[in-house]
Amino acid sequence: MKIYKYIGFTMLVATALATASCSDWNDWNDTQTMADSNPSADKTLWENISSRSELQNFKTILEKVNRQDLFKSNKFYTIWAPMLTDTQRDSVLALKDSVIIDQFINNHIAEYNYQATGIQENRIHTLNDKAYAFIGSNNSYTFNNVKLTQANIPNSNGTMHILASNSPFLPNAYQYIWMAEDMDSIAKYFKRYELTELDPSQSVAGPIVNGHQTYIDSVMITYNSMTNSMRARLDNEDSTYTFIMPNNEAYEKMYKTIKSLYKYKESTLGQNVADAASSTYATVTGTSNVEYLNFLADSLTRRQIVNNLAYSHYNRYNKAYFEDGNLSLDTIFSTYRNKFSEPDRIFDEEHIVARQRLSNGEAVIVDSLGFKSWETYNTSNVTAGIMPCRVLNGTPQRKMLNLSQIDTEKIDLPEGTTTFSYIQVPATSNFVKPEVDYYLTDVKSGTYRIYVVIPPADIDVDDQTEAILPNWLSFSMNYFNGTRLTDYQFTNERFDPNNNVITTYNATTGAEVKTTIDNKDFFNDPERVDTLYLGEFTFPYCYVGLTDVYPNIKVTCSTKFSTLASRGHTAAFDKTIRIARIILRPVDYDDYLKEEEE
Repeated sequence: MKIYKYIGFTMLVATALATASCSDWNDWNDTQTMADSNPSADKTLWENISSRSELQNFKTILEKVNRQDLFKSNKFYTIWAPMLTDTQRDSVLALKDSVIIDQFINNHIAEYNYQATGIQENRIHTLNDKAYAFIGSNNSYTFNNVKLTQANIPNSNGTMHILASNSPFLPNAYQYIWMAEDMDSIAKYFKRYELTELDPSQSVAGPIVNGHQTYIDSVMITYNSMTNSMRARLDNEDSTYTFIMPNNEAYEKMYKTIKSLYKYKESTLGQNVADAASSTYATVTGTSNVEYLNFLADSLTRRQIVNNLAYSHYNRYNKAYFEDGNLSLDTIFSTYRNKFSEPDRIFDEEHIVARQRLSNGEAVIVDSLGFKSWETYNTSNVTAGIMPCRVLNGTPQRKMLNLSQIDTEKIDLPEGTTTFSYIQVPATSNFVKPEVDYYLTDVKSGTYRIYVVIPPADIDVDDQTEAILPNWLSFSMNYFNGTRLTDYQFTNERFDPNNNVITTYNATTGAEVKTTIDNKDFFNDPERVDTLYLGEFTFPYCYVGLTDVYPNIKVTCSTKFSTLASRGHTAAFDKTIRIARIILRPVDYDDYLKEEEE
């Protein structure tokens, strides 16, 4: 049975040899392009290793684990034979035989012929499935960053190069999760998602027994469903990653921070707004399974921690930042395809405990995760271009405008924007007040500042509306307070109690009517796309992952306006509700944006 595994290594060889890696080999400082001492071409690799005094410590290690036959066979190998001090030799001999073979001996051998000639820019796959750089030119070459002191020694069954010291065993990013110290938290989490399965395409099928396929030779593959979902092939030796690894302190700190956003309450209530025939709503009840809610909170929290730990150097922004040293770049992308600004904040040297070179990149161990919360685990919730879940006294229409249809003087569009969408709800008559309800999805147990974006009637250049008038609106929200459903009325921070009277005139008689407004009344600027600030609100409980249970916002044409309309006072305000966005922005993000504007 063949079993392919890529975990379970311990980086013992690198540790054992670390204290003796600066040996003085003054006689072997320059690379020689050909062996110039004895004729070796008709001898095996083993014979040549045995005959060279500088390789006797390496020979002793080979004999200890009975690997001589590998170099006596007819199979062709390239070997990068290390010169070792006695201290280095003894450190390796003290290890388990299996570790010596995999992390030391096989770390210096590759199948096929690799010559050090001309300009070398190869990535060599050694017998332990590692990939190391074999590079150089002009008689100066290195293998895995170790200098060749002599190159291209011919043998009857291979090619031998001599290294100034050992080629250090380098784990890949996935292997290193289990090797690094103080990584219990992240290691246990990734371990949950490790699976080993039969690969029928690589296995040799045998007879069918009792209706089941058997295999003469089975190939098992080990993979991790979590790293796959991160789009990070951390075990791939031909990839290059920068992998952020939070130590236990950083992991637990971030866990507590994120977990506070996933505070659930059993039997959370929500209004069944979508199926309401009038203003009376049925109630939707969330799950009462406390064990499930605890699992959901824990699962979502841990997932948020790991989503953005891996950065592939195949991304041009990442390559420029990590490899080319272009630290002026303000953007990098995780393998989870999230974009991050200010990468120097994420890779703040103050919080970097250590850096570990890997066979497929670098691990950066940190004692604090420097992500901006709004770019990772606490993003804004934006309801954009979505039809309301309920409309009363109006007919909803989705408007999608391209750039040629937009009056761009009324809106600052982000760079690259090609369309602008919003929902328009005209009243069914002059004597009713339209109202719309929107479900708010993915709301966490946190504090948000809530905004509504309202476009003017003439945002569409093709709109033939003659009078461009403001809306007179009110906003309320229904949410679960832990005991029952509660209505929350938003109040207008722009309200001026010293200027609280609106004067309108009857369109027929001209009679003047004065109406008192209060802080529940909101008016938009009809000359631009206006963002109304509704207020700051803390949701006591999380709704993420609950089935059909949401808080909801109601947008209503003012009752006072409807009363005026019934008297013929319709010319001062627009009864058509237009909603482009409802934004729930976390407080820390909102503060950050305001600081950027200053």
